[in-house]
Amino acid sequence: MHGYKVYLCFRVLLTWCLVVAVAHQVVEKHASELDLNCESYEDGIDWPQVRENLFVFLRRPSGDHPFLDSLFAIGRRKSDCYIGLCCLGYLAIVFMSPEKRLKAMSTTLFGSVPLWDQIPLSYWDTINSKWPIFGLLEVLQSQMRDPSSPAPAHADGCCDRMEELDQRFHKVLDRQLAAGQFIPAQSSLRYLAESPSRCSFGKAAAYVALGERLLLVGSPVLTQAAKDLLALGEAQLDRCAVGRNATVFEQMQSAWPTWYSSPPLRPATSLPRPDRAPPQRLPPDPGAVGTATTEARGVHVALSGDDRHMEGLLAALQSLVLGVSDARRVCVHVFALQQELSGLKAALGCSFKDRLAEDEADPDGLFVGGVAVRIHIFTESEVLSDEMAVDAGVTVEAGDLNAPHNFVRFHLGKWIPYAQRIVYLDTDVIVKGDVCELHDSVFHHSHTVSGKVLAAVPRRHLPLSFYLKVFSPRMPIWVPSSAPSFNAGVMVIDMLAWAEHNVTGEVLAWARRNKNRDLWRHGSQPPLLLLLYDRVEWIADIWNVDGLGHYGNRSSELISKAKILHWTGPLKPWLGSLD
Repeated sequence: MHGYKVYLCFRVLLTWCLVVAVAHQVVEKHASELDLNCESYEDGIDWPQVRENLFVFLRRPSGDHPFLDSLFAIGRRKSDCYIGLCCLGYLAIVFMSPEKRLKAMSTTLFGSVPLWDQIPLSYWDTINSKWPIFGLLEVLQSQMRDPSSPAPAHADGCCDRMEELDQRFHKVLDRQLAAGQFIPAQSSLRYLAESPSRCSFGKAAAYVALGERLLLVGSPVLTQAAKDLLALGEAQLDRCAVGRNATVFEQMQSAWPTWYSSPPLRPATSLPRPDRAPPQRLPPDPGAVGTATTEARGVHVALSGDDRHMEGLLAALQSLVLGVSDARRVCVHVFALQQELSGLKAALGCSFKDRLAEDEADPDGLFVGGVAVRIHIFTESEVLSDEMAVDAGVTVEAGDLNAPHNFVRFHLGKWIPYAQRIVYLDTDVIVKGDVCELHDSVFHHSHTVSGKVLAAVPRRHLPLSFYLKVFSPRMPIWVPSSAPSFNAGVMVIDMLAWAEHNVTGEVLAWARRNKNRDLWRHGSQPPLLLLLYDRVEWIADIWNVDGLGHYGNRSSELISKAKILHWTGPLKPWLGSLD
């Protein structure tokens, strides 16, 4: 193993040195003269595949990717794909020792010059080149912030001072980005209006945050305005240091987010945090299970059920795994109380046996038939309040709706902040269809255009007046009594829209208003109906054939066509309450 590490270190250093030499030659060319996709260069290198591999690495920055050796080899070759070579150079620096990494970023072309001297492109052009150079820079930034790394000397004159005004705005940025939410426009505008005339990294972040909001609208006019705002932010970064432009290394030392991924202009929040260990280059393990970590998988499904519904949860998970078209895309998030954890793990082991494998990279992670499964532990106080409780009569009629697991759906962003959308399923379902199909079939337009927050099957036979006391004199808003309701046990949530509309906070606010049960009797579903009845994208009935927990008269034809069967109501097959 020691010999392998020495060999690897030599290859990394050789790759980096050659990339530096080539980059010096190609950086003189103007961007307009170059093919940024690098598809026209006859150098025998598949640059689109290189770029895709770099994105795979960024989704899970570690040293066990099988393509890393080939990327290092490509980095030692000559090519006019200058931006690709720069990316490979930064990749090589990622795997250096902390001391050599610090020296490389503080003394070479990769860090000791302004970004424009390294890449003669604007931020906008760099982002739209689709090369993940900013993502690689953020990985390096997180490594250099690691407590075990040598502490760099902070550059004098760099406008990264934290006065009271800067601290307030920085807290807003930290809070919103940690929650996966957009920066409120009024916060950015207020900060820009009140901050001194000097350039600063904080003002750069504010300009970019404003540009992000405009970019999401999709209008050509506003897209141009977003580009202008990004240029203003870039100017703040470039002119930060006194008498010269700030270097890449100086930006790397900043406490502000300065590297942005392709639109929307989000810092790559799924990349390693400063408290995570830097990636170690290890020989690939041919026996490793799974191809992507929890965060890298694109289809996230949430399941939450208590001990009484353990059999239902297992059946739902089993059916989902059997029906999925691409297990590598899917991560199922299972929520449990601490006292339920040992029973849950034992039940999973008993049910799936040799199909169950542990995720070596995540102590709370498992794999079932290639589908990633992550267990989240929560407490009742995190999700349940007295205002959200359900009347006893309703509990008898509709099942145990007071279980804290029913209220997890309001707080999914807390545990899965990296998901853009989440498929939420009750644990009394059988999935006959492909959950990837459900996930991909909705939200084809941005929520800023469509106004939709979630997707669900309409219940036209159960109007809003069935759940809400729409005619109560205490109902403070008008609600269309005959509009269809929906069942929140099968829904797809646009998490960005959810955060934008502060649905979690609004639900709790309405629950406090309903303390005396003047607005509704049920617990977790009515506030969603009240808030989002006009922000739902309707999907086909076959995705939630419900009512099977009441002695309903669902037709055999509908049940045969169903992609999700749902035993809503008190009767569940695993409780022995159905013949």
